[in-house]
Amino acid sequence: MQTEYFQGKDGYIWWHGVVEDRKDPLFLGRCRVRILGWHTENKSELPTSMLPWAQVLMPITSASQTGVGHAPVGPVEGTWVMGFYRDGELAQEPVMIGTLPGIPERFARQNTGFYDSRLDTPSVNKNAVTTSGDAKITGTKLNLQSFPYPPKSVEYKAGQEAIVTSYTHDERIALQSKSLYPREVNRPTTPIYARGKEDSTTKVIEGTGTTNKTDTKSVSSGVSSIIANKNRNLLSQTLTISFTPNEVITKTTINNAKYFDDTDSFSATNDIKDINQPPSAYDAEYPFNHVYESESGHLLEVDDTPSKERLHWYHRSGSFTEFSPAGNRIDRTVSHRYNMTTGNQETIIQGDEIKGVAQDGFLDVGGKLTMASGKDMKLISESGNVIVDAPTLNTIISGKNVLVAATDTLVLKGGTKVIRDDDSAVDVVKGDYQMQAQGGYEVNSGKISLGSLGATSISSFGPLTQVVTGNSEETIANSDIIFGNLNAKLIKALLGKIVLECTEPFATGGIDLNMGPFGTIASIKMLPGGLITVTSSLGTVNVTGTSGVSMTSAGPASVVGTAATSVGSSGTALTSVNGAFITVGGSSSPALLAKDFLKLFAEHNHPSSVGPTGPLSPQFASKLIQTMSKKVFLS
Repeated sequence: MQTEYFQGKDGYIWWHGVVEDRKDPLFLGRCRVRILGWHTENKSELPTSMLPWAQVLMPITSASQTGVGHAPVGPVEGTWVMGFYRDGELAQEPVMIGTLPGIPERFARQNTGFYDSRLDTPSVNKNAVTTSGDAKITGTKLNLQSFPYPPKSVEYKAGQEAIVTSYTHDERIALQSKSLYPREVNRPTTPIYARGKEDSTTKVIEGTGTTNKTDTKSVSSGVSSIIANKNRNLLSQTLTISFTPNEVITKTTINNAKYFDDTDSFSATNDIKDINQPPSAYDAEYPFNHVYESESGHLLEVDDTPSKERLHWYHRSGSFTEFSPAGNRIDRTVSHRYNMTTGNQETIIQGDEIKGVAQDGFLDVGGKLTMASGKDMKLISESGNVIVDAPTLNTIISGKNVLVAATDTLVLKGGTKVIRDDDSAVDVVKGDYQMQAQGGYEVNSGKISLGSLGATSISSFGPLTQVVTGNSEETIANSDIIFGNLNAKLIKALLGKIVLECTEPFATGGIDLNMGPFGTIASIKMLPGGLITVTSSLGTVNVTGTSGVSMTSAGPASVVGTAATSVGSSGTALTSVNGAFITVGGSSSPALLAKDFLKLFAEHNHPSSVGPTGPLSPQFASKLIQTMSKKVFLS
């Protein structure tokens, strides 16, 4: 540029024209502009590649320095721009100062200047330039595929990233009327959402569909599909959380409910919450909605419509953030969402928090995790397990009253032991109660009381030992006697003997077998000192032995009866009474041996005046033999 030709010296040379190429090989935001009155529309005379590069004039808010300021891009092929020549009448250094909106009357015309020229432009390598600064042509194939365009469709699947499908090159050619700029005719070039709801192009058909978890949603795109996509009934739009446990915990299902002030608060059923995405709050009016809409389908809105004020940030896939007029915030991510914070994160929610996760949830905390609730806290698994685990330290569940309710089975498992640390404890079981120990089972207590309203069975396949430091008492009511069970207590020893042993024999020891209270009917007593008494107050004491009965005493032995007393053997059996001295009938006279006396009596004689008398006469001898006992023999 010669210094004598510059803007401001002799006035400006103004111009306006149409952008036909924006792929600046120098990355300065320059555009090839076909300028009215300076350039012909005949591309055979002046092809797009021969147009001068127009510099862009940036706003004062951009530093336009390396790494600082706004990117100098904005116009697209077909954009009407206005500017001046900074070399004056030489007209070789155009400068763009702004774009000109309008109402296009026709779509782009191929092979004609002053239109979007991409259908006429061969493929180029923007990083390779000719000596004149032009991009080198790399082929003749049209390159619409390398330019942005709204997606053809967006497919949503629960738990997966959204699948955004673009138009192919051939499909873009078939849609050339709307693939090139302008995309609409007889409509303002102003973004449709800036025109307000009065513009018919913003009236879109609302999406339909269900919230079936396996449902796949495919949303067609277009210039006016953003509101429809936002309002479409996607899986993430409505999510119902419904938990219905097998049993409702109420006062009637809790035994000893007196321990709980309000057991109704433990009800875990019918906790149903619906999470609904509100419809788009778009209700803009021109000229209050400040909109930026990108070529590929992104949208930014700063809506100042009175009483309809909004902020809206939309991604072409359907993810968006929107602030409603009341200040409500709506966030929707149709694919995966990542939130990384290297510092602290603090959240304050003064209302309710409702969170629904359709699939798995995972919370990993490297440090301490504290969860506090001002009221009830519920942890419910509708159809899976609930696991609370501290593999290296303790798991503590504490509270004024702790209820563990299992509708089927309750398992307490300790690796080495299970310890109950209670001031007092009560176990209440409505049905059967069974305890099994594959190893040893030991119960130590200051006091043990066992009660059973039904039968009690104790089985030991090894020795059974009882050690009682106090006294031991057993009372048997034998209510089963009405069923014919006469045995109040039965002890059987299949092998070995049964031993009752009292080790203190002199002062307090003894063994009593009583019939009637305190043995008033009958008793067998082994008393201190070794005294044994057999007493029957109402009946007879019978001592019977099939082979014999032997009574032996190191001291005196006595058989005394207050009434008739019989000592003898039945039939012709011999009854033998032996002793150095034998007393019969209380007399102290010696007992007579009849046979010896008979012999002596038969041979004796008496002295007389005539000499010794003769033997006993025969008649007296026969009478004497009749006096001999046939049953009692003294040896």
